[in-house]
Parts: sequence; C-alpha cells; structure tokens
Amino acid sequence: STITMQLARIISGSNHGYTAKIFELINAIRLESRLSKNQILELWLNNIPFSFQTEGIAAASLKFLGKDIASLNFESSLLLAVIPRSPANLNPLTKAEASISTAAKFGMNSGLAASQNITEYNDMADILEKTIDMNYRFYWPDFTPHFSLFTEKKISKVSLNPVISGKINTSIDLALNEILQDRISYYLSISAASRITTGAGIIINNSSGEILAYVGSANFSDTENSGQIDGVQILNQPGSTLKPFLYALGIERGFLPNSVLPDIPLHFGEANVYQPINFDRTYHGPVLLRVALASSMNVPAVYMINRLGVLNFADYLISLGFESLDSQRDSVGTGLALGNAEVSLMELTRAFSIFPRGGDFIPVTPFLHSSRSPFLPNESNYSVMKPYTAGIIRDILTDNNSRYPGFGEGSIMETDFETMFKTGTSNQFQNIWALGSTPEYTVGVWMGNFSGNTVIGRTGSSLPAAVAAEMLEIIHTEGLEFNEVTYSQDIRLCTLSGLIPNSYTPSTYLEYLPLDAEIKISNWHIPDPESQNNAVLTVYPEEYSSWLAVKDRTGLITLSSNNPQIIYPANNSVFFIDPAAPVSDQILKIKTIGFSGKPAVVIVNGIKRAETDNGIYSFELKKGEWEIEFKNHIVSEKISIIVK
Repeated sequence: STITMQLARIISGSNHGYTAKIFELINAIRLESRLSKNQILELWLNNIPFSFQTEGIAAASLKFLGKDIASLNFESSLLLAVIPRSPANLNPLTKAEASISTAAKFGMNSGLAASQNITEYNDMADILEKTIDMNYRFYWPDFTPHFSLFTEKKISKVSLNPVISGKINTSIDLALNEILQDRISYYLSISAASRITTGAGIIINNSSGEILAYVGSANFSDTENSGQIDGVQILNQPGSTLKPFLYALGIERGFLPNSVLPDIPLHFGEANVYQPINFDRTYHGPVLLRVALASSMNVPAVYMINRLGVLNFADYLISLGFESLDSQRDSVGTGLALGNAEVSLMELTRAFSIFPRGGDFIPVTPFLHSSRSPFLPNESNYSVMKPYTAGIIRDILTDNNSRYPGFGEGSIMETDFETMFKTGTSNQFQNIWALGSTPEYTVGVWMGNFSGNTVIGRTGSSLPAAVAAEMLEIIHTEGLEFNEVTYSQDIRLCTLSGLIPNSYTPSTYLEYLPLDAEIKISNWHIPDPESQNNAVLTVYPEEYSSWLAVKDRTGLITLSSNNPQIIYPANNSVFFIDPAAPVSDQILKIKTIGFSGKPAVVIVNGIKRAETDNGIYSFELKKGEWEIEFKNHIVSEKISIIVK
C-alpha cells in the first residue's frame, strides 16, 4: 500500500474487512487533498508503529539504538526500517541475528547498500552488527507519570485526530517537580505512624495557568498504596479549603470584612438539628468576618452559608471551575461550608489562584504558551469575582494577626515573604490539604491515603502546609508583593465591633473597605459609671447573652427586642445518656436570650425547679420526655426535649 494509505490506516485504527478498506481509501483521498507529500511523509514517519509502546522514527531511534534521530546514519536507519515488518522478530536488542540478516538483505536487494559502496552481503552484515549495542536497554523516562497521562488526555480531548506532527512543549519544570516529589515523600516518611500513605501536589503559574509541577502520588510504582491513582484529579472532601470562596460570595452579596458574625452555640435545620463546633471546641463570641476566615472558624462559616443559601454557594463554586459539584449540587447541605462535598486538588488550586490574579479565571494548561501549541485552551481570562472581593480575601489570608485565634503564634504559614494560605482537614481526617500563593505562583498539596482509611491522631494540615511553604520559598521572587486591595479605602475600626471607634474603644485595627461603605460609630464600649479609674464596659448584642454568661466573661447585654426566647437546645431535640459517664457530668445547659438580667422561673414538666437571673438553667439529663419553660411576669417561653 502507499504511504498515504498506511497513514490513513494509522488514523483509522487496525480494523479489517472491505468496509475498513473503503474508509481508509476515503481518508487517504482526504489527506492527499489537504496535505502536501512532504507533510504526509512527515506524519507517517512520526507515527509509524514499532510496537513496544513505540511510535515514530524518533522514538524508535531512542528505544532500539539509543540514538537521537539527528545522529542516525545509514546502517542505523536500515536496522530501524525493517522493524515494523515484524517488531517481535526483528527487534535488534532481542533478535539481533534476524534483525541483521533482514536489514542486510534489504540493503543489498534495494540497492541502498550499493549507494554506500557496499557490494558484499557479509560486509553489510558486519557493519550492521557493529551498530547494535547488545548491552543497551532503553527505559522511557518516568519523571512525571501522572502529568504525562494528564497531558495525553488533554491532547486526545482537543484533537479528534490522534496523529500529532512535531514536538509538543510542555510547561513542566522537571527540577521543580523533583523537589515537590521529594518534599511530599519526606513529610510522609516522618508521619508514617499516622497512617498517611501518599500525597499529591501541583504548582501553577498564576499569570499563564501553566503547570510547573505535578505529582499525582508519592510513588507511581507503589501498588500497595495504589500509587497509580492520580491524587491531583481524584475527588476528596476538602474541609475548610472551601471557606475563602464562601466568604468571597458573602462579600459579593453585601457582607464586609468588618461584619460581625456569631461564634456561639447555634443550631440549624428543622427535622434534623445540626450544631457546628469549631476545631478547638471553643466559642469566641462575636468575631469579625476577617478573623472568622483567617482563623478558619466553623460556626461563622455555617452561619454564613445559611444566610447566603446552600444552592447559591454550590452554584458559585461551579462558576469558579468546580465542575465536580455539578452532580453533587442537589445533595449538599449546610456542611458544604465545611467541605463535605468532594472536589479535586486541581479544582481547588485553580480556583485559589483567582485571588492573587485579582478575580480572573484562567484555564490551567500543561503546555507552554510560547510554543503556540494547537492544544492550548481557546478560552481567555474572564472575571468571576470583583477585584475588591479577590483583593480583600487575599489580604485576609495573608493576615497573621487575624490568624492568631485559630492557629496561634509560630504557624508554618508565617513566612518571611508575602504569601496567602488556607488549610483544610476533612471529617475523620482522611484528607489534609494546604493551598498557598505568592503573586506569581499557587501551590496545592493533598495528603492522606487512597484507601479511605482515617488518619491516626489529629495531624491537622501542618504537613501539606509545610510542603506548600517550602515550595513557595524556593520559587518566589524576593521583594515581590501582592497588589493593594483595589477600589477600597483604609479606615481604622474597633477590633470588636468592626465599627468606627468611639472615645472609649480600647483597641483598633486598619481595615480595607469599599469606597462607598457607610460605617456607624461603635456603641459597644461605654464608661463604667461605678468606676473611679475610667474603666470601660463592653456592651454586646442580645444574641451573645448565653455566651457571655459563661464563667470569667464580663460585659453587658443590650436587648434589641422585648421577645425573650430559648436559643438552645432546639425544640424537640433528642439527647442520649452516656452510660460510661457519671450522671453528675451529664448536664444540659438550657440557654436563652432576653431573660438575662430579668429573674425568671424555670418550670420542668409543670413543676417549678429553679429561678435564674442569667438566662441559663442546668438540666440534669434523665430518660423521658421533658417540657422546660422559662417564665417571668411578662412572657413565657418553652421547649420540649426527649432523653433516651
């Protein structure tokens, strides 16, 4: 068959029969009508199959002879030319005698040998024998196996034609990739006792979307721990790494970084009562949005998603490139704020890079933009959030002071150069994550295990955070800082209320607010009329009354309504007695707002049990159905609970 027919067969596959031949003929005609003879020959040379996972002359030259295609001579070319006739029988490394004999006969019979002034068969065979190094064995480089597979899929998706002409320049930095692989392996080795068996990481260039490093697992060849699974692409629960996007939506919808959010015991839901708790199992009362995000508090995040709407947040994530949520959208609940859906490290890292980029989405690519590859994405940058939103989230995630309540001093995220960080831990600690960015680069790291086993102990996200911090240390440009928050004014505010300080405000901080923001003067601090030393009292909104009533907390409550109510637990809640704990320890605190400072009678199942002036009643759990009522001369509030 002709070269064109052979190329058409390569394109169409190896189907047999008259129908296949007809399609090959049609494809051959198409090739002849669209391409020159030289183009067809080039495509054929680059794609002719040699078996042994080898296609094209360039790959065959490396595989069988250890030579770059530019260094091929007459005898090398002759050996390669006969291999496609029967690759298993004419492989010069394993079937040298047959390969030499066939190539020598071909050279003599075709007249090619004569063109080289070789007239004897034995002379031809001797020359060919000297060309083969019997000790040579070629192994395809395995530096970036997961990246190579990812790139191959990208090519096959873009091109309907599997035949590729010319060199494809990828964006991977092998040296950087090796360092990322090493750092992941190192931190896994020091945490082996925690049953963390593998990890993945990716580094992208923020301005171009080019992938600079891509590690899919700790060891591709580790079959025991499923090393061939690509941890950059598989879906896992991301924990708190979704919170920056939640608060970004909040700011897009009118919240501000100085908005006060409640970090107090709250319950959500109707038939099923859900009460979120923080990682440190403590409550901080009123917290600024800035602090809630920087310290990764759970309760304010769940409060926020309830204000915004779960489906609204899911749709927002999808608009930021989280395609994996398409199929999960209708099944997620308020737990989405804490990362109970499943997304990929690729999606997280790509979306996180929106913040340093100022709100623009850009496709991630394994190809160098300078190569003008036909496989580069056609999409250009487009805005997915306001520049102010991206800028203020970026500023919050670089704020070490606001991070202190959640992470304390000396956090791994406190680098000597400007970086933004977010970490996350999924339920049961199966997955631990870290995202980090400088103005130029974004790093995403995941650790855990592909089996789904829980991590032993509470490692937190310090391990992936250490990897991300070390990689950013290597690649950042000294002195380069994030852009200032655009479309904003810097204004000094009360640290507690987020409002303009009054003359009694004890502490302030500098905040970046939109140019059109209107902020009131704080009324959270007043002089203590009984103090001789100009002491200041703090006055909290009424929803913080039960939080304030806890031991060692001081302050006043301002009642904004005349409707006291029981805020915890929810009506019709069910509680279970722990048989392993002492009865005296199983106390349920009934908490109210509006009763604080006003004596109230507590009535349990119609019988007066106590009087309280702080709005809290400690109820000893006993099996049964209980109606608990708070009552004063103005109003009565009651709930029912079941104890099993």
